[in-house]
Amino acid sequence: MIYVFDASFVGALIIPDEKKPAIDKIYANIKNEEEKLAPHLLWYEIASIFRNLIRHKRFTFDDVLTFFPSLTALSIICDFETGPGYAEKLLRLCNDYNLSSYDASYLELAERKRAALCTLDDNLIIAAKKRGVTVLV
Repeated sequence: MIYVFDASFVGALIIPDEKKPAIDKIYANIKNEEEKLAPHLLWYEIASIFRNLIRHKRFTFDDVLTFFPSLTALSIICDFETGPGYAEKLLRLCNDYNLSSYDASYLELAERKRAALCTLDDNLIIAAKKRGVTVLV
């Protein structure tokens, strides 16, 4: 099976005070050899999430640096779809489901790869289900 991980799901896997047993259970059932994908955007979102953890004094900079081995261990493969045609697909998803372009990128990837979408984002879950994309939460 193929999986698409969004930033909310990744955060719940690796940020100690955001961990959820249900998310850990979903991840534990994913085999190492199964593909775990994300749009290139994921890394920008993760850096932003980590920056906010520091800015809001939830964790120190040094604390956040300790999250990177866990992040690396997830072995997420980056998808690099780009170009005007891709932007149009995202815009259509944004318009049809009232999504941000960020969320649309995860939905587009899951749909294109016929993957299960792993997210905690309610709007993204609703849109994915309407599009017939399997959602794991």
